[in-house]
Amino acid sequence: MSLIDLPTAKAHLRVGVGYPDEQVVPYLNAAESSAAQFLSRRIFENQGALDTAVAAVPAALSAAGTAYQAAMTTAGAIEDDVARRAAEGYALRAYRDAQTAASETYAGIVINPQIEAAILLTMGHLFESREDVVVGATATAMPFGSQQLLFPFRVGLGV
Repeated sequence: MSLIDLPTAKAHLRVGVGYPDEQVVPYLNAAESSAAQFLSRRIFENQGALDTAVAAVPAALSAAGTAYQAAMTTAGAIEDDVARRAAEGYALRAYRDAQTAASETYAGIVINPQIEAAILLTMGHLFESREDVVVGATATAMPFGSQQLLFPFRVGLGV
């Protein structure tokens, strides 16, 4: 389910209510995913959804740990060194992915007007710029674009 409803997305794109949903949904989903990736955190529609997701994290991490141990045991039985190392690598990657998902959930944020505006800006850009190359036009970035709106909420910047 999208964080922004289709009528709002369509109004932002200035397309009629009869415009096919399947022409808007991929851009909306991509914009929401892009915002979450930039923020390094999951975005939730309300506090209840955030609380529910956070409450589920310990069980998800426990299941991931159990799956990791089982995969490592299975990998340990593989005689071929290259295949065993590959299997161990896949197990570790799956466990690290679960840890990343947990971290992004714990750092989750409820959508706010700035995040919504950034998602709509990104969706509009994706909708209007449907090719990889712009021919016959000058492309410029807006000085106050989506990343500018999202940056105050970004986590895990590192050094």
